[in-house]
Amino acid sequence: MAFSSWKACAAAALLAAACSSEPGGGSGGAGIGGAGGTGGAGGAGTGGTGGAGGAGAGGGASSTTSGSGGAGGEASYACASLGDPCSTCLALRCQDAFCTCQENPECAALANCFLICAAGDEPCRQTCLTAHAAGISDSFLEGGCASELCRAQCPSRVPLSACESCRFAGCAAEMNACVASPSCRALLACADACEAGDAGCAEECAMLYEDGAPAAQAVSDCQGAQCGAACEDR
Repeated sequence: MAFSSWKACAAAALLAAACSSEPGGGSGGAGIGGAGGTGGAGGAGTGGTGGAGGAGAGGGASSTTSGSGGAGGEASYACASLGDPCSTCLALRCQDAFCTCQENPECAALANCFLICAAGDEPCRQTCLTAHAAGISDSFLEGGCASELCRAQCPSRVPLSACESCRFAGCAAEMNACVASPSCRALLACADACEAGDAGCAEECAMLYEDGAPAAQAVSDCQGAQCGAACEDR
């Protein structure tokens, strides 16, 4: 496989911190935005005084609730907050990303796994990413929205570029596989550090992290098909 062609399509399929969203867990350009919170059961709000579902902590998938706004124009939540300022803001301002993560057991499990990792412990975070690969893209997308719309309430979340957001949304399976692989994450981080158009540098990265090349190529192929405009400067 010619890595130069891979680089031409998207040498920057990176997440900040080599696909580490501190998550800490994302790659060069794409940080693993904080993982989604765990969810509790939410009650369904109805009519005049819509009842809010109680939040609960847990590692499994959470149920969601959709309720109409209560009397007096109260805010309507598509998913129940977990009761903390960050998830409350996410439930109101990042409903799509928050609910998607809440409904994905692996996204919730990834968030719980990160809680046991000390700050800056990348090996621990990588273990979580590898163990809960199916939750990676949903976690990144939630973290990206949080960093934009809930920055004060969720200060640890890392922003995503337009290209990174497109990759996680349009190439979720490919990004999940890459970020879950230490070699692919390292390859992407290495390539992201190369000067634009430096095919030799990118090929050297591919040789250094040869085991990650197939997964990185899959990201590149999908990015070329799904994220042309968003990643045109990559």
